[in-house]
Amino acid sequence: MTVKEKLIYFSERGVSIAYISKRMNVDASTLTKWVKGQKGITHKNEELLNLTLKEIAKELFAVME
Repeated sequence: MTVKEKLIYFSERGVSIAYISKRMNVDASTLTKWVKGQKGITHKNEELLNLTLKEIAKELFAVME
């Protein structure tokens, strides 16, 4: 699964792009435009997004234990 697919997966399940972008300290429009195919994303932000999604998933999993 690509990072973009992961972002869409999270978004479709109620984790807002605004929340994710806030955790990353980037503007929400950066991720929104990338998902819509209107703009690219830097390699640095893609890696940061992947790490952020992993952190959120870990937090959600910890709540389930």
